[in-house]
Amino acid sequence: MNVKLKLLVSVLLALPTVSMADQAADLLAKMRGAVHTLSYQGTLVYARGNELSTYQIRHVLEGGAEKDSVIRLTQGAQGTNAPAEESFSLAKFEQVQPQMEQVYALDVGGEESVAGQTCRIVVARPRDRMRYLQRYCIDPNSGMLLKYALVDRSHQSVEQLMFTALTINPPSEAVVAPAMAVPPPSVAVKAEALPATVKNDAEWSFSALPMGFQQTRNLEQAGAAGQAAVRQIILSDGMTSVSVFIARPDSPGVPEALSLSAGAMNIFTTEVDGHKVTLVGEVPVATLESISKGLRHAR
Repeated sequence: MNVKLKLLVSVLLALPTVSMADQAADLLAKMRGAVHTLSYQGTLVYARGNELSTYQIRHVLEGGAEKDSVIRLTQGAQGTNAPAEESFSLAKFEQVQPQMEQVYALDVGGEESVAGQTCRIVVARPRDRMRYLQRYCIDPNSGMLLKYALVDRSHQSVEQLMFTALTINPPSEAVVAPAMAVPPPSVAVKAEALPATVKNDAEWSFSALPMGFQQTRNLEQAGAAGQAAVRQIILSDGMTSVSVFIARPDSPGVPEALSLSAGAMNIFTTEVDGHKVTLVGEVPVATLESISKGLRHAR
């Protein structure tokens, strides 16, 4: 009898946990679509390492097409006045995928008030040491992300963003600049993008990858001014992505803007079969090193 009672209690205790994980996954899925399908405008504060920047953001969906206007209002450790057009995008959060539950434990927390709106906390806690904890605060009604933090193993926030003012479905008469293809805020490459082609060959592959990571794209970036092309392989664990840049010795390698680590963004460089390899991602350096060890070149 005692054994049956213990089993019943165990099942009952497990039910809320499963439900909360499902709620978290649903909120993340809703958020993934909201940053693209909603029209919104507001002011956002973004912190990476010791640098604090403020952005004025406007996103409009018209006839199925996205249009964005992004202006950096301040930048610097103390927020220096420096109004300027800036490449910034919430699109980095579109990489949240269902398979993330293999390597992250999802949980739902309480509610917070951000920019005058109520949001629900969602925590994605890594199941190993290969990635960072991610904390979201999502409006349960609209799905809009209002606050985000990336936390390292020392419980320090290495990257944060938060809306200080936000209006969803603003008046449509305001003029919005044409949509631009911009990289995530952590990887703001200012150089003009060169054409890239999808590669389906097996010249470069991985013998092993950290749990949860899988290859999602294999591209070849055209070289500038006659220089050799650079291969870019993109990996994802369903929530975080890593780019692997592969260049011949006579190639310039990765963009100069990606040559230094900043905030949550880490860089690891090595050499594989005479090629320069640079790994870039919002994961610990040990994860980048582990990925590089599995990289193989088929001659």
